[in-house]
Amino acid sequence: MTGQDGERFDFVIVGGGPAGLSAGITAARNGSSALVLEQGDKPGPRPRGEGVNPYRLFDELLGKGFLEAHAFVMTHGSVYHSPGALKEVVLPSGRPLYFFEWREFMDRLEEVAREEGVTVRTRARVTGVLEGEERQCLGVRYADADGEVHEVRGAAVLGCDGYQSVIGQHYGVAYDRMSCPIMKCRLSGANFDPEQTRALQFYLIGHGDLPYAPTFPPCVAYAFPLADQQMEVGLMARMIHGHRMKTVDRPSQEAFVEVWSHLKEEYPGFREYFVGATIDHEEPTDLPNASLLRDNVPAPGAVLLGDSAGFVDPFGSSGIYYSMEMARWWTQTIAEALQQSGDDPRSAWSDHNISRWGKGFRATKVRRHIRGSYLKVGLLEWYVFKHLRTAERMNRRWWVVSALMKLG
Repeated sequence: MTGQDGERFDFVIVGGGPAGLSAGITAARNGSSALVLEQGDKPGPRPRGEGVNPYRLFDELLGKGFLEAHAFVMTHGSVYHSPGALKEVVLPSGRPLYFFEWREFMDRLEEVAREEGVTVRTRARVTGVLEGEERQCLGVRYADADGEVHEVRGAAVLGCDGYQSVIGQHYGVAYDRMSCPIMKCRLSGANFDPEQTRALQFYLIGHGDLPYAPTFPPCVAYAFPLADQQMEVGLMARMIHGHRMKTVDRPSQEAFVEVWSHLKEEYPGFREYFVGATIDHEEPTDLPNASLLRDNVPAPGAVLLGDSAGFVDPFGSSGIYYSMEMARWWTQTIAEALQQSGDDPRSAWSDHNISRWGKGFRATKVRRHIRGSYLKVGLLEWYVFKHLRTAERMNRRWWVVSALMKLG
């Protein structure tokens, strides 16, 4: 151990994505010290595309008007296509959707965090958890860019490091059961008519409908038209019920990429977007939206937030706003408890407080929304992907599927 060992912060935050930086900003604004450890060379290092509704939270964390000034606004709702793109249902948009450039968004979030006094360390790979009695989380161990290992302690350790969270794995969270394989892809020069294709496009593909991949799980291919012939496209395996379907195998990354390659070239409607287009970014990864973690405090001193807790809206498969709101709520709640604990910050982690925090969070609007979405999507996918299952049956009963979708 060298250098910075022995450091202490009120909050040690593992992961410099939207949840981690939001937690840091909230901690600083509540008078607490905060350290963010990000293993990449910058917060949110991987490029991605995201769309969000214009919640007030973005003005509060990014600065008033920032999101509107840096986003492409979509107001045309969604189109869901039946297997083979034979039928469709159009769902109007309830609120405008703001698509933003990931790097601009993350750079601004980091800038605000540093302005508020948050310490942000990049190329800091967390390798383990420091524990006290009864597995109480006291801090973390991390390796810096030179491979030097350090220990840092915090009154609260927040796991904001995604679907393979070091904190979550240490405390036994089964991320393989929570996550869905997903392909994220960005196109420029995409082949679509901006006057005809304005809505988000979703293509439902049932289990067993792909002859070259008979055990592949039910899945949804998607295409989001953006400005200047750009497009977000991708594929998500739907594992809410897929885990319990005996004829379904969770695909390896190689098998997932192979299916994706076939869909780009062959799938009706979807393949058209790629004709003449340039792929700017393409990456297979996972998204934790097969199930929601109920207990966000796996041990006294540790809290799992955002993707680390499966806190993603399974309808849109987006967790940006929800993870940021969740991070703000938990950080503010814990900061207040730490201030009341005086010289003994560990006393804030009493069984009474942890129970009270859990009940309080489950009662919040954002948590009730996510929980409700999981229930609705679970019921819809049970009917579509488990009960109907095949392309022929889905198309024959598409009027029922459409009615369920419209009920929301």
